[in-house]
Amino acid sequence: MMTETAVATSRVWFPYFSCPTKSQRLAEAEGRILSALGIRYLAKLVQIPFKQTEISTITVNCEQPTPSAAYPIVLIHGFGAGVALWGAAMKRLAQFQTVHAFDLPGFGRSSRPQFSTDPETAEMEMIDSIEQWRDQMNLEKMNLVAHSFGGYLATSYALKYPSRVDNLVLADPWGFNEMDPELANRLTTRQKSIFWVVQKFNPLAILRLAGSYGPTLMKRLRPDLAQKYSDDVYDYIYLANSKNPTGEAAFKSMSENLGWAKQPMSKRFHELDSTVPVTFIHGEKSWIDWKSTRKMFSELSHVESHVMDSAGHHVYADDADRFAEIVIGALSGKTVVVNEETEQITAF
Repeated sequence: MMTETAVATSRVWFPYFSCPTKSQRLAEAEGRILSALGIRYLAKLVQIPFKQTEISTITVNCEQPTPSAAYPIVLIHGFGAGVALWGAAMKRLAQFQTVHAFDLPGFGRSSRPQFSTDPETAEMEMIDSIEQWRDQMNLEKMNLVAHSFGGYLATSYALKYPSRVDNLVLADPWGFNEMDPELANRLTTRQKSIFWVVQKFNPLAILRLAGSYGPTLMKRLRPDLAQKYSDDVYDYIYLANSKNPTGEAAFKSMSENLGWAKQPMSKRFHELDSTVPVTFIHGEKSWIDWKSTRKMFSELSHVESHVMDSAGHHVYADDADRFAEIVIGALSGKTVVVNEETEQITAF
């Protein structure tokens, strides 16, 4: 079931003034971010069977899809993020093929279903939700492009549903490496205290506790975002994470001290069907231990990896042109160049 929606402009009316709800403000912030980039898109809510969850989805149609890529690109965001953060990269990818991006259940503008506290069950609930979304969208196969926590889920999805994945592109994925068993012995008392606190609360609880000061707090913590997006991004991230944090709780269930997965992909990745091409895109300046991940899978014939020396963890935002070149090159099997002035893509 799908319902098309426009960016919300309605208000909850009181006798003397109007007050937008957080959901409406989030929709408006999302719309402003995408509109500022000149992105023309269709927004809709896709209802899936899992607890009647509504998945917020945007589609950017490609006017002349490249024949070498028969299936659409599907973007899956990372932890605490949402569709709008794909921004400029989404715009460039849509020159190559139609792009769909959705908010994971429990994040962004999607519904907030309760997930199991068991890590394996929560993971299956997430990836089965992705499969139900694909079915409702009538997509035969997908070119999955996923970032961070989304990369972890996309890999899990490809393990269970390989016939639905044409290509798997993992942008600085989280959850691949095992936690270093000697780490605890190397931590200072202060660091151990921080880890203890982290394990007791949901990761973004401080943002919600900040209330209306949340966007200001985000500006102080991430001043770099203003270089990649309009100032609306601070409202967007705050509002996206101020709602019932069920997706955040699911992530916490699946993670160990937030930096590692309880069920790391390093133990499962070799089970992935070798007919599914995989491309890793790492940020040279990322906090993720990408060198270990790269070394782990370097001998697999269906896997290739790239390191963007201009990027940190958010490879798609730090250098959208280079990111798009790598993704489109992986999907088309061609060398791709983006003209920085015209933003036009050329493959040869």
